[in-house]
Amino acid sequence: MRSNYKINIFLENKKWLNKKIFNSKKIMEYYFKSLATMTIKECLLKPKFKKFRNVKININLILSDDNFLKKLNTNFLNKKKSTNVLSFPNENFFKKKENFLGEIYLSYELCKKEAKKFKMNEKQRSGHLIIHGILHLFGFNHETKKDEKKMIAVESKILNFLGINYY
Repeated sequence: MRSNYKINIFLENKKWLNKKIFNSKKIMEYYFKSLATMTIKECLLKPKFKKFRNVKININLILSDDNFLKKLNTNFLNKKKSTNVLSFPNENFFKKKENFLGEIYLSYELCKKEAKKFKMNEKQRSGHLIIHGILHLFGFNHETKKDEKKMIAVESKILNFLGINYY
């Protein structure tokens, strides 16, 4: 079966190849691509995205570190601190049906720290952040309680399916 989704993974920090999380780079890529595909499919079930169901979708996933996400967060969001995930949507995807949906950046250090905080393993936490990042690419946000509720509903559905307890 041919997929309409292409998930490009860029490994900017080798800490992501931690053998305690993933046995190999191939397994890591398979895990992230599977989560991304599942999240895209879930988003496309929403009526407002119906017209995009047959559009080829490309996403860049950049596995980085705290220092780089701090620079991005400072430069683009004017927040002088690191963050766990940043999403940069391509606004032309929805306007012109371009294939590139956007980019997602993950911080290894914050993912690891938050996994301990939320009592989950690093694989589960990184998966949750990818799901969260893709939802942002589709326009979901948590700026208001109403928007947050919609985002959490989709996020929870995917996490529950995967057996990841977060909410």
